[in-house]
Amino acid sequence: MAKSKLRTILSCWLLLLILFSGFDVTIEHMQLSVSFLVLLAGALVLHARLAVIVFHVFCSITIMIGYTGVLIWESFTPLKLFLPPFLTISCILFVLVMITTTGLWNRLACSLLGMSGGELLYSIIMSGYSIAAPIGDKRFLDFILVITMALLSHDLLRTLNMKIIRKLQQSIPGPKPLFRKKAQ
Repeated sequence: MAKSKLRTILSCWLLLLILFSGFDVTIEHMQLSVSFLVLLAGALVLHARLAVIVFHVFCSITIMIGYTGVLIWESFTPLKLFLPPFLTISCILFVLVMITTTGLWNRLACSLLGMSGGELLYSIIMSGYSIAAPIGDKRFLDFILVITMALLSHDLLRTLNMKIIRKLQQSIPGPKPLFRKKAQ
């Protein structure tokens, strides 16, 4: 990124995430990571800057329900015997994000907010069954990293593909007419 205010804000946000990744807060019987709170606050700010907020809120809710459903499905099925859960959850979430939204910033905002809400919802559901599930642990941050890198890589490859196609279209000469018009 070029030097700008946005780059400074994003780098400070990333540094805060790294700084608070080792700290936890306990509220009643739930263990909450401080980096989760920083991520949630940043995702809300990023989400508030989007153009069509109502549509993107519904996309985030869809991603939240999908993430919670995949976590519940992963914890109660023997899928981890055949495929690593890290790979399956990341792939399913990437496809879900790609289907629901368009544009890099829209996808990043919706995926961050949806996954944060999904992690919170999953922990609340598991606490109803007296299963302690920490909110925003290292596993969650790994999922965030993989989804963010996949979205950035997809956008980079799409941009590179468009540049190559544009260069090829410019290098190919146009068709020559079959018949020339006679001068009058």
